[in-house]
Amino acid sequence: MSGSQIPGQAGSVIAYVDGTPSGDEAVNWAIEEAGRRGAVVRVLPRREPDRLLAEAADAALIVVGSTGFLAMSSLATGSTAMEVAVRADIPVVVVRPGLPDAAPGPSAGRVVVGVDGTGLSEAAIRFAFAEAHDRGCGVTAVHVVDGEEDREAAEAMLAGLADPRRDVRTVVRVGPSAQGLIEESAGAELLVVGSRGRAGLSGMLLGSVSQAVVHRANCPVAVVRAPLD
Repeated sequence: MSGSQIPGQAGSVIAYVDGTPSGDEAVNWAIEEAGRRGAVVRVLPRREPDRLLAEAADAALIVVGSTGFLAMSSLATGSTAMEVAVRADIPVVVVRPGLPDAAPGPSAGRVVVGVDGTGLSEAAIRFAFAEAHDRGCGVTAVHVVDGEEDREAAEAMLAGLADPRRDVRTVVRVGPSAQGLIEESAGAELLVVGSRGRAGLSGMLLGSVSQAVVHRANCPVAVVRAPLD
């Protein structure tokens, strides 16, 4: 797979600074990420989302802070981090300060990616593999199903990600999609999810997997936008 096929692997890394601890965390994360990529970091001070997205048009990655751990009932209020994550055409990493004190899980030290067997997760999978390669760690691909009767089909779908050249683990969880990914994120390097994106906050889907994990995961979250149909 060539670099041109992996989203977010060329160009600068944008760090969004808003004067809060989350902004500081975003800058630190962006500096480390840029070092792995051999890229330049561009730090942008407080901006309206429209301006931030315009200035980041030629970048490879945007890193933004989120104010903290929010309950599902709080997601409708929106945030700069969420609006940028939903609207950006390039991958966006959301970093929160003061992550929940969760014990390391089975995917600690790995890159976790949500897989749903559709085009929605294809870009996310490519990004996850690229990030794991840069970090020298493995990938855990997670698919969440409604019931045990769906497990066999899910395992067959995930088997297609097996590659003897890579450290890839596949996990099938039963239950709500967001909760399965959140639990798997404990101690992970990064959690990657796909998003279709929307025109703005008015078009966001309350309770979507990407929104839930951005605000509640136990590690930074990368939202990778899938091509629109």
